[in-house]
Amino acid sequence: MKLKRPIAFIIIAIIILTVTGCTTNKKQEPLTRTEFLMDTVVTLKIYDKQDKKILDEAINRLKEIENRMSVTIDTSDVSQINKNAGIKPVKVHDDVYYVIEKAKHFATISDGAYEPTIGPLVDLWNITGTDEKERSTIPSEAEIKEKMALVNYKGLQLMEGNSVYLNRKGMKIDLGGIVKGYAADEMKRIFLENGVKSAIIDLGGNIYAIGGKKNSNMWKIGIQDPFDITGNYIGIINIKDKSIVTSGDYERYFMYKGERYHHIIDSKTGYPSKNEVAGVSIISDKSINGDALSTALFILGVDKGTELIKKLGDVDAIFITKQKEIYVPERLTNNFTLTNNNLKLITNPY
Repeated sequence: MKLKRPIAFIIIAIIILTVTGCTTNKKQEPLTRTEFLMDTVVTLKIYDKQDKKILDEAINRLKEIENRMSVTIDTSDVSQINKNAGIKPVKVHDDVYYVIEKAKHFATISDGAYEPTIGPLVDLWNITGTDEKERSTIPSEAEIKEKMALVNYKGLQLMEGNSVYLNRKGMKIDLGGIVKGYAADEMKRIFLENGVKSAIIDLGGNIYAIGGKKNSNMWKIGIQDPFDITGNYIGIINIKDKSIVTSGDYERYFMYKGERYHHIIDSKTGYPSKNEVAGVSIISDKSINGDALSTALFILGVDKGTELIKKLGDVDAIFITKQKEIYVPERLTNNFTLTNNNLKLITNPY
């Protein structure tokens, strides 16, 4: 599935968040399931209810989401939309329509910083992994301009009866920047409906912490150091019933003439985004919101990204810059601990 890739696909990742769970003896170990789905490693951990049927239900739902929304599965709803771009609307499942509707919403409020029709540029750059080796070429200006003409969320039309239409031939939806967030929300829904009150959902770095640890304390989530991708983290945030989604310029990239070209494409330039941001983590109640916003704010940068967060009101963002500064919202400072003294902590007063 062409999503944000975990470090294998992207993290996609994304980013790699390290979850520190409770200290337990063998009888208290969580019920755990790990699968490779949606082009990433999925790990689900339930700390209270020991019922494998809950994990079966969750994994089956993930497979259903992948089969409907993957851009690389020929029979998916998303692939059908792309095949019929400029030809006719395509009727899709309720959940696909919902995710695309949310995708267009975040494209609108971010003025295209998050862009669901980025597919043609994603395909052109083809940044699918982490590669320190030099590429011999990059797309030409003419190729980039040609593909940019096919990227415009305003041409993504949502119609009655769950129909979706791309109004120009060659346009292509890629939900890689939002679908894992939706999937995490669905895992949360399934867990709660089955009475789970303490769990960690990890979809290739998209984290959802349900409840608290068994002693009711908050979960401790480590935020990946974008300057050291071996799993080290720059700080720890304590959360409960929250999603954390991170995007960074180290997740997928290649080298060309000594310069690193990462996978987060700016639709306004056609090139990988260039600004002061090295990584951004979004803390939110809904993971679908955090997924889309992590991409949008990475492209918008600290100032414009902060302005957008201020308008939303119910979402927080932690920015890490290439200048080794970390911007933490004032209301999160009591729950955040900086563990890397090489970074300068700046309180973001919004």
